[in-house]
Amino acid sequence: MKKNKRTSVKDGILLYAKTPGITSFSSLWDIKHALDTDKIGHTGTLDSFAEGLLVVLSGHLTHLVSHITGFTKTYQAVVCFGKETDTLDPTGTVMKTAPSLTREALENVLPSFTGVQLQVPPVYSALHSGGKRASDVVRSGGEVKLDSRQVFIYKNELLDFREAGNDGLSYALLEITCSKGTYIRALARDIAAAAGSCAFLCALRRTQVGPFYLKDAACYSGFCDFTIDYGIENARRCSEIKKEKRITPDSVFTDIRSRFLDFTPETASLCGFEVSELKKDAEKSYLNGRPLSGSMFRRITTGVSEPPCIIKDKEIAVFYSDGMFAGMVRLNPDHRLFYGFVVPRQKKKLKVFTWNDIVKGEFPLSWRQKGTALTVGNFDGMHSGHRTLIEMVKASSSPVKGIVTFTNPGELVKNKTGVYEGDVMTLSQKLRFCSESGLDFAVIIDFSDDFSRISGEDFVSTLVSLVGMKYMAEGIDFRCGFRGQADSAVIKALSEKYGFEFRSVEKVCLEGQSISSSRIRSAVRKGDFASVQKMLSGCFVLDLSETEFTPSKTVSSDSMMEWFSAAVVSGQVLPEDGTYEVAAVLGENILHTMLSVSGNTVEVLLPTENTAKRLTEVKFVYKPNVTL
Repeated sequence: MKKNKRTSVKDGILLYAKTPGITSFSSLWDIKHALDTDKIGHTGTLDSFAEGLLVVLSGHLTHLVSHITGFTKTYQAVVCFGKETDTLDPTGTVMKTAPSLTREALENVLPSFTGVQLQVPPVYSALHSGGKRASDVVRSGGEVKLDSRQVFIYKNELLDFREAGNDGLSYALLEITCSKGTYIRALARDIAAAAGSCAFLCALRRTQVGPFYLKDAACYSGFCDFTIDYGIENARRCSEIKKEKRITPDSVFTDIRSRFLDFTPETASLCGFEVSELKKDAEKSYLNGRPLSGSMFRRITTGVSEPPCIIKDKEIAVFYSDGMFAGMVRLNPDHRLFYGFVVPRQKKKLKVFTWNDIVKGEFPLSWRQKGTALTVGNFDGMHSGHRTLIEMVKASSSPVKGIVTFTNPGELVKNKTGVYEGDVMTLSQKLRFCSESGLDFAVIIDFSDDFSRISGEDFVSTLVSLVGMKYMAEGIDFRCGFRGQADSAVIKALSEKYGFEFRSVEKVCLEGQSISSSRIRSAVRKGDFASVQKMLSGCFVLDLSETEFTPSKTVSSDSMMEWFSAAVVSGQVLPEDGTYEVAAVLGENILHTMLSVSGNTVEVLLPTENTAKRLTEVKFVYKPNVTL
């Protein structure tokens, strides 16, 4: 079977720590696999022997690759003096030898390699000569002559030096900050030549690209200190490297997913762009490509004082009023605005995580750093009390909002006879409610025996450390942890210990009794849909999306309709056996009809078999003129 084509993830930035021994292109495969997208662009290749920061853009942000590529870059390099390879790196063949350098000789020439430089790029490079890559021409036996070009070296500092030993080679550890297009391999070659020696790079690590740092990158935790010894060992490994199939650990994919960053106004400012908000009443004109005017935008102040790069024409990153990226516009010197590219408004998607995802560290790092507000509970039915908690979460100052809820809640909510009557809402209905409520995420926990043994403090501390919880809202009767031993008082004490804000609310009542999922289940069983609708602020909805209907043997008195039956597989509570008036949801259409319940089987009165195939859910109404 042909696999479905990958769909692009939303626009974002990933800082990735490339390891030596693989190409930048191979690194992109890992990123595409982790993010499940093909629309990826990186901003500056690193040679296979090199390591360090790759700034990767996804989705519409690939249009910005040229801007990120233009940033200054900082490297650390281990240089070997006394030998030169054809590639100027450890993967090549030694072509020249010469006396090595002393520290004094190196320090004498280093100052001349700052500022403006004319540099001839290495022939083993991706630059083109005669329409072909220079490296490809040389490897096929041809000759290449590349012209010198101007680069700028902002910093060229000697961090460490090792005098020549028995092998006659000396080594230097340099830190270099340079402009776009600078080849550190060529710089090492030229420094050595100026001092009467020759050289090649043992190791190279890119530590910074503009405002982005290697220490913040995915997979950086596996890096060790960059020293002369490390560089010598790297050269040895690269010279002995064999092409083998590389297996990427799952931990790499996890780290990539957790560190994928939204393109926010703050990030746009760091990239040197002016940032503006598109006014709500100007969205239609902007999306339809009508002429731009300054009155359509409102400048955003992000707190980023000095942009790290200079852009000829002022480029403006545009964001919708809800903070989502809307595209780029350009302000010419004559103060006229032009479109760069437009990002259509995308519906906000609820991100869903399992508890295993959380424990593995897959919750986005950027969200943890910003801080999250959440509420924890079964949330079966999303009744008035639940809605109050969600509104409290949305009103909190924490920028990222979500809920933590459960599947397999039977052990939690058995009735007095020890029987679980079923869910008021299915998980898919619950998640749809969360998405429509404007929440950012939901954590779904399978209430297994193993999970039920977690202590309340361990559960809370995990939410703080791995989900970034800064605010928690719960009902006054909330309990969590092993046998529900952590009540509201315990959670309040834990909030002071772990530094988050805790708010509890009294139960919401209807007709003198508190509203609860068990009360709603009981009302559904009795067919009291008037009470159900008051508690839910909406109809009880039976999910039939996974149900297969077949023609029933029951004969309809209406010659234009017939009965279709199926066993309910949603796990929801059902009313007692009988016939009920319902509204059948058929895609965008609603059909008022009848539904019969017999045990776990339902029959629905519908016009045709094709209609039965389109049926996704039914709404139980308590009077014909109810607003659906």
